Amino acid sequence: MTTTTVIPLTTLPPGQLTFGPSNVADSETRIVLAIDRTVTGGLNSLTPATRVAVDVQQSDDGGATWFLAVGGTFPGGFIQADKAGDPVTVNILNVDVYPGTGRKLKAVVTVTGSPVAVAGTLTSQ
Repeated sequence: MTTTTVIPLTTLPPGQLTFGPSNVADSETRIVLAIDRTVTGGLNSLTPATRVAVDVQQSDDGGATWFLAVGGTFPGGFIQADKAGDPVTVNILNVDVYPGTGRKLKAVVTVTGSPVAVAGTLTSQ
């Protein structure tokens, strides 16, 4: 089963924000976060001084303790996707969810530099 949630356009201020926690269905094995870099005020329109770091954390005990499942940093500015010079338009973060029951996930997002607009999708499978 695949469920896709649209992440509405929002502007994240500099600093640390926490999203979640959210329950993870027992059958889910992977979560895919896709952030559109091309929105107005998004990463492609900013400089490398702006960065968005995302740490996805998992809990297997209802949120009492957390461990890092995956992390990534998305820099602002132009990033070349291929030899033709096309820009990267989407940043993707795959999270292989560790097995178990009663699992939860949360994302700790740290924005440095200037505010950044984000939109995208979150897909669980």
